[in-house]
Amino acid sequence: MKKSSSARTLYTTSKSLIDIAPPSECSAPFAPVLAFGDSTTDTGNQIHTNTPFATAASPPYGMTFFHEPTGRYSDGRVMLDFLCTALKINFLPPHLTRSSQCANENFAVAGATANNNAELQSIANVTSLTEDTLEVQLSWFKNDLQGHDLSKALVYFGEIGGNDYNYALGAMRPANEVQALLPAVVDKIHNALEIILDSGVKKVVVQGQFPMGCIAIYLKLFNNTQLDSNGCVSSVMEISNQHNRMLRDVISHVQEIHPDVDIIFFDATEAYLHILGNPSTYNLNNVRDPCYTGGLEVLALANAGNTGGSPSTLPPHKINMTSCTNPENYIGWDGIHLTDAMYGAMMRLFLTDARFTSPFPNFLTPCTDH
Repeated sequence: MKKSSSARTLYTTSKSLIDIAPPSECSAPFAPVLAFGDSTTDTGNQIHTNTPFATAASPPYGMTFFHEPTGRYSDGRVMLDFLCTALKINFLPPHLTRSSQCANENFAVAGATANNNAELQSIANVTSLTEDTLEVQLSWFKNDLQGHDLSKALVYFGEIGGNDYNYALGAMRPANEVQALLPAVVDKIHNALEIILDSGVKKVVVQGQFPMGCIAIYLKLFNNTQLDSNGCVSSVMEISNQHNRMLRDVISHVQEIHPDVDIIFFDATEAYLHILGNPSTYNLNNVRDPCYTGGLEVLALANAGNTGGSPSTLPPHKINMTSCTNPENYIGWDGIHLTDAMYGAMMRLFLTDARFTSPFPNFLTPCTDH
């Protein structure tokens, strides 16, 4: 898969060749290691909130690696967990269950949006079920770490904004309303990165948006619309692709302002599409269907308030709680999230392959086991 020129040249305007040469030694241990994001990064925060439809608290979530639900929206681990393993550190505890301040913790919350409900209503006339927005995560970060030395910290800035688009797309809002969310989302990310860096953080990993048009929920929702050469919904792909283009521009701008900071970009779309086109290499043989179909039913209920219904007044609904028996052979877990196997394959690509990471090699390269 050919890497876009904007990703290849991400740092060339502000970093000299000597700056991006592979470090000879690992500067770890990173302390603390922190994370932000949504359900693709959450390791258990959402299930400790009042958010309805916190399905990751129940089986079959967690069925493989942990053998019980942990609050992760996967059959096992999420990408952040694989990064922690590569760094030889324990998995990050959720902020809401952490035992101490100024230690490793994860602020990501499943369902989190970049914009708050007033902003979502104004732009796309939709409402999120989760109040723990990116702004809330940043407030947790400030409360826990303000005044501490973060010069050796590592921040994993996971996907955020996907749920802003999900609510609008799921409610079948007009294309112009969905697209109007893009600058608002990316502006929130820009502000968040500035807050994090102004706090003294010097090492940041930013994860791009997944290829939204490839996931089962949109293949089902837009089943009569045009597909691209990868078999993904073209109109939905344009949203996630535009998000990533704008995000790269933000990273380049932030890097120029903060030349003493190292920022890595993980291209989730290109990594996903690479695996989609070469599934047998990764022992994957079902690239379209979710292993757990009950997730699609829950997602439909969760968005009912934006499509004319109300989750609180819907009639009783029996959700299918069974899953496939071989999630290790699936890309998709529940129709919107991915399997342990897919998350692991993607993180290995990020840590080892220059096609999916900018810059590469980088500060993680000598610090991680692959």
